[in-house]
Amino acid sequence: MKVILSILLTLPSFIFSQEYFLLNSLESDFEVKKYTLNTKEIYNIRKDIDLYNIYISKKNILLLSVLPDLDEKILPRMDEQGFNWKVIDYDKIKGKIFSKSEILNMVFNWKIDNTPDKKTLQYKLVKKENGSYYVSKLCLTEFFSIADFKFPIISTYGTINISEPKVSIKEMQESFKKQIPGEEFIMDVRTGNYFRRLDNSYSFRNYLSKEFLIKENKAYQFWTFDGWWVIDGYNEHRGIDRFLYIPDKGIVGGSYDFYFRLKPKISSNDYFTVSDYALWDNIINEKIMIAKELK
Repeated sequence: MKVILSILLTLPSFIFSQEYFLLNSLESDFEVKKYTLNTKEIYNIRKDIDLYNIYISKKNILLLSVLPDLDEKILPRMDEQGFNWKVIDYDKIKGKIFSKSEILNMVFNWKIDNTPDKKTLQYKLVKKENGSYYVSKLCLTEFFSIADFKFPIISTYGTINISEPKVSIKEMQESFKKQIPGEEFIMDVRTGNYFRRLDNSYSFRNYLSKEFLIKENKAYQFWTFDGWWVIDGYNEHRGIDRFLYIPDKGIVGGSYDFYFRLKPKISSNDYFTVSDYALWDNIINEKIMIAKELK
């Protein structure tokens, strides 16, 4: 058993030649809950994010976030599907679609060692509608486990634990400055200081911040403690860095600061460059988008 686990832990998250998830198969093999987030809420950009909770089991969620194309202008009467999806020839990619067993193997390996670097933009989601196949232009893949551990048991990275003590980002910032004087707060996107993680070991994980009601559903908001380590590309290890979770409904809201920080914006009245100062306001005030379906 130790040998098997050792081998699994050495396998990267991209061990398969497969590159695509087929939504129609996912809906047949697993419970899928889909939500739509409007980016106007916190990024002042009028586009949608398609959010899919793939329940591998009651305690394990594979989260697929189909992010919008921010290079594409909004045109009158244009099909909104075009912002996130494009037509694809299914015959050319059908051999690269994940099977159910391959997804289960991937999730098993991911759960054994869930680390930020496993979040990836490598895979794409494919769906069939009205006889045509569409592929996501950009899809973020993440994995979360659901737990109910009370203090002093501490949840590991990627765990949604609604029973842990609450702490806000502002409280973390204050504690960070007291315990590590002279060190800039790693979540502050404005500092421009990279590679701090090489010098210090922090408790990178998801923290519960608050709970409130949305249409009589108790919702739990989490945030991810991590820094901005990538200089010349996406900080995709941050993933959906703040998110809203409702039991039995899944992840129903969130934020994607890593994507809206780097992606170039269209020059029009509907767009502006999301500055690091605007992103920091989102972070410190824990702003999120909430699913249209819950409003």
